[in-house]
Amino acid sequence: MTTQPHGTWPSPIAPADLTAGQARIDEVRVDGAATYWLESRPWEKGRTALVRHDGTKRSDVLPEPWNVRSRVHEYGGGSYAVRDGLVVVSEFTDGRLRRIDPGSSEPVAFTPELAVRYGGLVLHGDHVYAVREDHRGGGEPVNELVRLDLHGDNADGGVVLAAGSDFVSRPAVAPDGTAIAWIAWDHPNMPWDSTRLLVADLGAQGASRPRVVAGGDGIAVSQPQFGPDGSLWFISDESNWWTLHRHDASGTVAVHEHEADFAQPQWVLGMVDYALLPEGRVLTRRWVGAGSRLGVLDPRDGRLVDVDDEGVMFEHLVSASDGEVAFRRGLADRLPEVVRGPLTAAKRVLASSAPTAPDPAFVSRAEARSWTNGAGLTTHGLLYRPHNPDASAPEDELPPLLVFVHGGPTSRTEPAYTSLVQFWTTRGFAVLDVNHGGSTGYGRAFRERLNGQWGIVDIDDCVSGVRALADAGVVDGGRVAIRGGSAGGYTTLRALTSSTVFAAGTSLYGISDLRALLADDHKFESRYTTTLVAPWPEGEEVYLERSPLFHIDALHGELLLLQGADDLVVPVVQAQAMADAMAEAGKDVELVIYEGEGHGFRRAETVIDALERELAHYQRVFGLSSA
Repeated sequence: MTTQPHGTWPSPIAPADLTAGQARIDEVRVDGAATYWLESRPWEKGRTALVRHDGTKRSDVLPEPWNVRSRVHEYGGGSYAVRDGLVVVSEFTDGRLRRIDPGSSEPVAFTPELAVRYGGLVLHGDHVYAVREDHRGGGEPVNELVRLDLHGDNADGGVVLAAGSDFVSRPAVAPDGTAIAWIAWDHPNMPWDSTRLLVADLGAQGASRPRVVAGGDGIAVSQPQFGPDGSLWFISDESNWWTLHRHDASGTVAVHEHEADFAQPQWVLGMVDYALLPEGRVLTRRWVGAGSRLGVLDPRDGRLVDVDDEGVMFEHLVSASDGEVAFRRGLADRLPEVVRGPLTAAKRVLASSAPTAPDPAFVSRAEARSWTNGAGLTTHGLLYRPHNPDASAPEDELPPLLVFVHGGPTSRTEPAYTSLVQFWTTRGFAVLDVNHGGSTGYGRAFRERLNGQWGIVDIDDCVSGVRALADAGVVDGGRVAIRGGSAGGYTTLRALTSSTVFAAGTSLYGISDLRALLADDHKFESRYTTTLVAPWPEGEEVYLERSPLFHIDALHGELLLLQGADDLVVPVVQAQAMADAMAEAGKDVELVIYEGEGHGFRRAETVIDALERELAHYQRVFGLSSA
């Protein structure tokens, strides 16, 4: 064992290890004995591959360069659907839908070349139902629910079934094809603010008699699914918690009263947080404390029985016709997996995000932490201590701390293994991954702490978390950095310009000018700041006060800016303006703009370069020499 300062330990995890064969798994689906999922692959220029496991072996449904992604709302989701061997995909490069018939490997386009995008795909009969984002007119794109003929020309981009709202989400079609359900909402709401669940009759000519059956002001409903008996299931947070509800001819009822979130914010169109099982039961995922648990809910009495599983995070819950279930799970000691098997027995691992598991001797496991912020409220996070069996720090030296801030800002950090966190802990850094006010998993009231307080509550929660660890003698309070992407990038910039706690920061495609974002942002989030910050234009002074760009003189600490050139969510001008203002004020700043990257880095060469720069950044600021 070597003795070296924290932050310089020799690590078995190189930057390239975060991209070499390490994929992001998404959108698990089943079709008979087959299981499908998406893999985002940095080593294939960041493309998203559709993978099929037939029960014996896995194979790519489409070879390179096919890229199965949707760009609806820019975040996409629901970019493929499968039924009885028939697959429908959205190709990222042109947005067209393509059909792959059973036994064939040749994709056939069945939508024309139009300035439209499709997402939230659902197959039923001879049709695919989808959210269509229409960019053919001027101004904001138009979001509608459409039906497309799998074997027709779909000349105008599909038959419109639902229109008139600013947004619609992934539809659900009744088993007998006589009804369709969907979620709708309007500006300035996001889909976790106020939404409506609608149902309409469905016939050969389209949809008719739409009616609202749930939701409304101050209620967020999501994820409708029809059961085999025609009843309609969905998630609602009317009780403060996202819980399961059911609607049928006798009305709408909450099927249980647990004080836990059973769903996540609907950032994308392909989320599936519960699965309807035979005999009327439901497979659920809920957050309990720092992690999540699987459970089987019996709606007859509201009883919930936990399912034993080694996972600490669960997504994309689906039920198979053979009585099995499949899902994506995160684990405390290795990367996420796709698993399938009987409900109460051990599952078969069909795929992992990486071909080999990490050495358990080097794994730093998450420790749940809670602390009191400046307003006297409890907030939460996960602490990862430095851990490397081959190295130790000099006696009495406390480790430097990296504060991670998630995006959204309604997202959530989970206690599941990530190579990024372990990259830092194996080098001797401590990591505090913060679930600040506004995060998911603690009920609606906790999410709403950030309403009108973005740039205040999140900063307070991060700063108070640092002080709690420093006061407890866990970390060196004089060597602290903060980093985050998107909304987390904004919190990073805001923290550096409104506090003196952080010696360094890294903003990945973060927001520097809230006012400019109103003019530049895409439709989905174009009114988001009116809830998080203040109404516009009457709240302009608040926007100026909370925009880091206008407080360069107060900036404390060294800054690294990493940005994608093609980002349509947080445009490159946000990072460039920040860098220019700092240079004009005589402050050092490093800005790196990556060509071919959007909102979130996907290419191997980008991920490697960004991580190498970030490591060098902190080592320089903390006065460390690289190992």
